[in-house]
Amino acid sequence: MATWHDIESARDEWGDDAPFNDDVLTELLEVSKLQIIAYAPTLPEPEDPEAEEVIPTNYRLGQLRQAQNLWTAGQVDSSGEIGDGSFAVRPHPLDWVIKQILRPRRGVPRVR
Repeated sequence: MATWHDIESARDEWGDDAPFNDDVLTELLEVSKLQIIAYAPTLPEPEDPEAEEVIPTNYRLGQLRQAQNLWTAGQVDSSGEIGDGSFAVRPHPLDWVIKQILRPRRGVPRVR
């Protein structure tokens, strides 16, 4: 179990590609946190309301990856691509990888 990312932890894990501006990084972390909370299963209320908020590691990882996706999405050109030719990347906010981190598929398919 862990806590949400802050500027220091995000910079430690993100590395040199993280936004240099602390305000920008803080905004990305807050927006991605809200998106993770909105998509992920609701966490149970803590038994001790005075205790520090503890979140699952997959929520924390999802927050960082979503912040990276949002940052990357802001770097695209008008065609929605990063890079040239065969090396172009199209970022998709809250992509399938992040969704899988938050809500892993079960090994057994189910019929609805």
